Amino acid sequence: MAEIMTRVDKVQLEGLALLQIIKHCHENLPRSVAGSLLGLEADATLEVTNSFPSPVVAAAPGASPASPTNKDKTVMFASESDEYQIDMMKNLREVNMDNNKVGWYQSAMNSTYATTATIEYQFQYQKNLGQNAICIVYDPLETMKGALSLKAFRLTDAFLETYKAKAFTKEGFAKADIRAATMLEEIPIELHNSDIVTCYLLELQAQKLADCEFDRLDLATNTYLENSLQNLSAWADELAQEHYKFQGYERAVAKQRAQYSQWVRRENGDELLAEEDPSFAKSLNQPSRLESLLITKQMNTYCDNINRYAGKSFNKLFLAGTLHKNE
Repeated sequence: MAEIMTRVDKVQLEGLALLQIIKHCHENLPRSVAGSLLGLEADATLEVTNSFPSPVVAAAPGASPASPTNKDKTVMFASESDEYQIDMMKNLREVNMDNNKVGWYQSAMNSTYATTATIEYQFQYQKNLGQNAICIVYDPLETMKGALSLKAFRLTDAFLETYKAKAFTKEGFAKADIRAATMLEEIPIELHNSDIVTCYLLELQAQKLADCEFDRLDLATNTYLENSLQNLSAWADELAQEHYKFQGYERAVAKQRAQYSQWVRRENGDELLAEEDPSFAKSLNQPSRLESLLITKQMNTYCDNINRYAGKSFNKLFLAGTLHKNE
């Protein structure tokens, strides 16, 4: 009897693995990078204990954000990446460290991660490692504003089956009830440290060495909001282009139906048909709706980030206004 895999509902991320991810992402700014996650599954918890970077080939950063179909601006893995990962896992095994791959991570500027490259790579992970393989997305730009931006997600079962069947049509998504909000399943992350690290952090807290960070009080919000709005506008243009493609397909279908109706009337009147094949017999390929869902998902992410950041900015502005009044 095949063993039933327990579905994890929480990710326990070790502080060491988190620091490795942060260090790797910040050292390569503004380029997007990626790496592998190592750990194990314990009941319904996925424990991520270690990570290591992967060799990548990324395009030079541009002013425009990555689009769901533009792979030049997304993380592209080099051909030697597989060999590199195998060598790394062998080395970790030799020093008795966890070498069980449980997922991967990537850096995403302004939380731009809803691309076809990301979905394809996550699909391959869940296909090869199982349904519990995850992707951790780290946003270094938002983190530099004073709040750790870290998300873990996986493809939902319905979207996984639809992606496997390549049923990216309007009817295929409607049948599986797949929307932009149901493509990805976000999993809560819980940070974990060893007892020694916890004691050290408590010692630092007692010395009040961590009370001198004023990043959260930064009032310069124009750059962040400007970039977020530019990204939102650019992806809205992408969505308009996708809708234009689908409208062209709908017009072609309507024209084909009209020609078919005309052919039926001509057939009923016993009129001779043209020798060539009627144009309505030409097959029409419906454009993929995957890109539209990804764009919608990414635009929702931008809106959530703007709303969250605007709320924090208002709080800081009210605080600054009160301090000026007191002076």
